[in-house]
Amino acid sequence: MRAVLRTPLAVTSAVLVALALAGRAEAAEQTLTFRSAPITLKPYFTAQGVEAVPSPKVDGYVVGMRVAIVDAAGRELGDEDVMLHHVVFANVLRRDATCSVYTGFGGRRLAYAPERFYGIDEERYELSLPAGYGYRNSAGDIWGITYMLMNHHRRTETAYVQYTVRYVTAETLTPVRPLWLDVHNCRADPVFDVPGTGGPGSSYARSVDIRAPISGRIVAAGGHLHGGGIRLDLENATCSTALFTSWPSWGGPEPRPLLHEPGPSHMSSFRSPEGIPVAAGDVLRLTATYDNSLPHTRAMGIMLAYLAPGPVAGCDPMPELLPDLGQPGPPPLAPWALPRPPKGPVRSVSRTWVGDFRFADERVAVRRGSRFTWRFAGPSPHNVTLAGGPVGFSSPTLASGAWSYRFTRPGTYRLVCSLHPVAMVQEVRVR
Repeated sequence: MRAVLRTPLAVTSAVLVALALAGRAEAAEQTLTFRSAPITLKPYFTAQGVEAVPSPKVDGYVVGMRVAIVDAAGRELGDEDVMLHHVVFANVLRRDATCSVYTGFGGRRLAYAPERFYGIDEERYELSLPAGYGYRNSAGDIWGITYMLMNHHRRTETAYVQYTVRYVTAETLTPVRPLWLDVHNCRADPVFDVPGTGGPGSSYARSVDIRAPISGRIVAAGGHLHGGGIRLDLENATCSTALFTSWPSWGGPEPRPLLHEPGPSHMSSFRSPEGIPVAAGDVLRLTATYDNSLPHTRAMGIMLAYLAPGPVAGCDPMPELLPDLGQPGPPPLAPWALPRPPKGPVRSVSRTWVGDFRFADERVAVRRGSRFTWRFAGPSPHNVTLAGGPVGFSSPTLASGAWSYRFTRPGTYRLVCSLHPVAMVQEVRVR
């Protein structure tokens, strides 16, 4: 992990003052602000990567976190400028509770999975642990982030991930352990595709079973879905107990041009001072349910829970939860149009190459049942992602090699590279 991390910026002067105060006996909760290194985004491009970032250099507890994307002057950038797809924070020196081997961007496998302790995305989940609980941080700990940001302008943007940490020193809190629950776990890009072939009112579900590594009580949790998401359910399959459902809210601003299917503006979360009981070895089942009347590509289903270790006797009763529901509702359902029309003649071919930054053939015709192959010429990574059509599919993100798909349903397939959706579009007509 350390080999791929970049050198972080120095912390701001406000952070230095706060850290100096941390040594005083009367210090308790502080508010610390940090920034990542600058991230350069080309026009209408998506930037994704991994880097080391500053962290509190005094022993204490994280009790809350929030993130903003800002420019060099500290002005917050809205989604109409730079969209926050996601930022995941990891403690590099600790092992993740639910993942032992991690796959980074480009398919690179890492034998060591650092502890993922906070994540934020379009729903802007703010961590706020119940009073008396905290995520323990040591002065020598190293933090890193995995990020994905999208530029919605025709000009190059420079952005920073700025994060505010509520930090407690000079008192002992009950420590929590983060449990990252993901239906496609242990990946920097944990996506799956919803086919969209079920007809009006249908749904599609993807589940994962993860055994609780330790006993304790879940005192807080929040969820994450993409466009077309209906709900995210967490249950204790061992105890046959429903634990929590995270519901999406919709209606946030939609920046133009529309470069991907709009996601939820909020996901419900909860806090509980008593905590949901979970025993070591219990099967925690996470189920992401999506609309299946339309395709939804590169979908996700993630819930981050904070567990306070301690003894649990069997299937203890559920406590009262303090939810932040938002305004749940059904997902808006509308096909996503290509950011621009494809160019060039219609070619009857069985393969094409994908390079920087274009599909060699933007308009293709094939027969039903044909297998079509994309060869990735690099050097930058790209993918093939359905924006609209008869059935949902997407390729891995690749800089080299080939990927194939068999077209079994007739119709028009509108495709993009999800990282460069304006530059790279393609239309495949299946006769």
